[in-house]
Amino acid sequence: MAPDDKGQHNPASTDKETNNTSLNNLFNVKVTPPSSRSDDGEQVQQNDLTIFGADATMLGETLRGSIASSCDKPKRGSSATGSTDEEAAAARKKLKGTFTGVLVPTCENMWGVLIFLRFFYVVGNAGVGQACLAVILSFIVAFCTTSCLSAIASSGGVVSEGGPYHMLSRSLGPYAGASVGITYYLGFALLGVLESVGAVDALVMAAPSLADIPGYHQIFGGSLVLILNVVVWGGIHVVTKLGVFFVVVVGLTILMFYVGIFVSPQSDAIEIAGVTGLSASTLSDNLGPSYDDGVRFGTVLSIVFPCFTGILSGANRADVLRDPPKSIRNGTFGAITISLFMYLSFMLLWGAVATSDYLKHGPYGTEAAAAHLRRLAGVNNDEARTIVGQIVWPHRIPAYVGIFISSVSQALQCFTVAPRLMQSISADNLLPILKPLSVVNRKREPARAVLVTTILSIALSMIGNLDLIAPLLTMCFLVCYAFMNVSCLMLTLLKTPTWRPAGIFRRRFRLWYILSSFVGVVAALAVMIIVSVYWTIGVLVLAALLYLYLDWVGAEAEWGSGFAGLRYNFALTALQGLQEKVHKRINWRPQVLVLYQVGNGADHSGGDGDTNSMLSKTGCHDLLRFYGQMRKGRGMCIASAIVVDGDDKRVAAERSRVAEVMAQESLQGFADVVVAPSFGEGASYAVQLAGIGGLRPNSVLLAWPSNWQGRSDEACEFVRLLQFATNTGKAIMCVKNMSFMPVGERSIPMNGTIDVWWMIHDGGFLLLCAHFLKQHKVWRGCQVRVLLVMEHADDEATETAKSNLRKLLTGHKLLDNVVIEVVVLHDDAMIEPYTYDWTMKVNNRGDDLAATEIGFKRQNTLPTSLDDLFNGVLPAKEEKNPSSLPHHPSLQQRRVPNTKPFDEDLEWN
Repeated sequence: MAPDDKGQHNPASTDKETNNTSLNNLFNVKVTPPSSRSDDGEQVQQNDLTIFGADATMLGETLRGSIASSCDKPKRGSSATGSTDEEAAAARKKLKGTFTGVLVPTCENMWGVLIFLRFFYVVGNAGVGQACLAVILSFIVAFCTTSCLSAIASSGGVVSEGGPYHMLSRSLGPYAGASVGITYYLGFALLGVLESVGAVDALVMAAPSLADIPGYHQIFGGSLVLILNVVVWGGIHVVTKLGVFFVVVVGLTILMFYVGIFVSPQSDAIEIAGVTGLSASTLSDNLGPSYDDGVRFGTVLSIVFPCFTGILSGANRADVLRDPPKSIRNGTFGAITISLFMYLSFMLLWGAVATSDYLKHGPYGTEAAAAHLRRLAGVNNDEARTIVGQIVWPHRIPAYVGIFISSVSQALQCFTVAPRLMQSISADNLLPILKPLSVVNRKREPARAVLVTTILSIALSMIGNLDLIAPLLTMCFLVCYAFMNVSCLMLTLLKTPTWRPAGIFRRRFRLWYILSSFVGVVAALAVMIIVSVYWTIGVLVLAALLYLYLDWVGAEAEWGSGFAGLRYNFALTALQGLQEKVHKRINWRPQVLVLYQVGNGADHSGGDGDTNSMLSKTGCHDLLRFYGQMRKGRGMCIASAIVVDGDDKRVAAERSRVAEVMAQESLQGFADVVVAPSFGEGASYAVQLAGIGGLRPNSVLLAWPSNWQGRSDEACEFVRLLQFATNTGKAIMCVKNMSFMPVGERSIPMNGTIDVWWMIHDGGFLLLCAHFLKQHKVWRGCQVRVLLVMEHADDEATETAKSNLRKLLTGHKLLDNVVIEVVVLHDDAMIEPYTYDWTMKVNNRGDDLAATEIGFKRQNTLPTSLDDLFNGVLPAKEEKNPSSLPHHPSLQQRRVPNTKPFDEDLEWN
């Protein structure tokens, strides 16, 4: 495409040119530089700058760009506009928005029994000042963690299957994620037990005679835990549907407390011991602490913090949200902000309505014997009253019922999430002892995990004391929150390519993510230490032991002697870990092997060298400088200079020169020189031997040969090199017209167009290359245009493909302001010759993996589609078949046995 005289592309000429594009150019990423003018003022059309992109299976198996959603193909037996659209619309209606999907369940998980049965106890001991301080400290931890959660959710999506566990394991690694995930699971189990014990307290307040039964907390608490887990065993649909009802009941109960405090007696004529009504003098008296023996600030902080432990509810439900990033951010921030003001208002009102002695003595209200009851003078003074029963309005019985229902609702939520979290951890097969818990029943319910959670919860309910359970669950949740902030901090500092939350490329937002996550880590650790140093050490040691156990693979470490041996062992262990562990495609980054020839008579400084040699014409240093413009991938680079029949001095000089250029371009990697009788042999040596362990190149960058039509031998050598690199699983990037690339002295800001040709299965890698180029100042001003190749498509199909592809790019936050155009091939231009071999190979490979049931063990980490770069990040709407073929507007796959003829395996539209 040629720019007009203003440097802009003419849309009218665009359609004409793109429709006449030959198939030979469909795999090119064209970069059109700004037009220049000659000395006489006339406009001169510069040559096209082309990056030839291919992957490990190019010329047979190229990278695919999966745009499954870009062509809404009808199912068998249905029309394109019939049941498929209706089913899609019906499925979307089932998705929840911010209010019902995040705000309601988050508030439901935070507003529990502690608000009703412990807040007055907190104010009575800590005073209004320190009680509000405890609320603010807890809010800071929750706020920073919510900021981290929102960043993870906005960085292309978030997985809800396992919730925060998947966030941690996919960012910190499986072992750290699993160790923290288990403590998070224990926290949910303990929170469910705490709410069950609180429900027993409300039940005993309504029926004081139950307190005469020895061990009533353990008996009734264990029974309630069993009943609730039986309900969870039957499914979560009823629990989900009752969510709004539970929140309404909790809200009415809170309203009864507010009204009761405001209408409490304020006249000295009515003598109620300790209750003064709302009074400024009472508030002044209760500003300072008045701790009983054995109670300190850490004690009240451990009681307040569990009221902020429901902030991850949105992440646990991301798969049922209409817009997960937006809903999780707005809903969670809204919930914790509402809770903050509500908790602070309760602290102020309790401090203004009664004396500290009234608030802190007898927090249980009714205890095991009448001697523990406090009879209050006033109306109905012959009846035993608790603080709750005396303050609430209009009557204590509705308040007891509301407290009981709120406790049961939160316990149900905890017992619903905990088994699914355990099943998700078990499904990763990291702990062999937990492998049986990964099984689900016909209803997709984790029945075995529910059974284990039931047994564990009943055992924990034997503690029978809220004040003993609260510190332990506080520690478990704080560990999870701390490591989630660590995850966000690490991803931001390391600048991982797939870490793209909103505004990450702007300095102020990047500083915000670093600051908020750092403050979150410090605040979480500070709260842990304040609550209990011993519990902090115990929980961290437990998480560390779990990590060490998971990281242990059965081989004993050979420590050697001294620090030198220790450093050697650390380096060796790290390399072996990269080699033996499965690399997640979500963390994939290009590790490039740059190949070039220092031919006979070539200029070592990066000039054109021998103009008669097509393989050495491209300056090697310009090739390195060009890759330096893609260094935002944060991957390793190995520069291999192929010296044909060179001497030792030449080899040493070339190695030193290449290392110098890499340092100038800030390239992370190594310089190497290979001596060989020919470029082809030397390049094959470098492809085979470059790297060590898991630090091996996954991509090859080399120059596209010029004047190859008259050099058949060198052309064949180049093709053999491509075939060899393809067979070794390397992505291939060929730079064409290197002499026109804006590198070195020609490095000036560009304002042209970067064309990405998306055909069948090469969109993912090419888009990633374009994304890396856009991060450099030279290419930052260029417009990215994606040309989607289709055949036999009408206007409606092309518009649908463009719309869905734009949604795909927007959802992954890969490129901004992308221009998408559809290129419809003529009848005589078919895609089949380019894809038939690739299709059959993928089909047969998928069948082999399914037959041997080892698909999850595959080591191929090359991202063969755009979705591969984000696999494990986006909400899993449906289970994907790993052996399925890429979806494309021109191709529809239907699975058939391999015994049928090849032409029956594919169906073309």
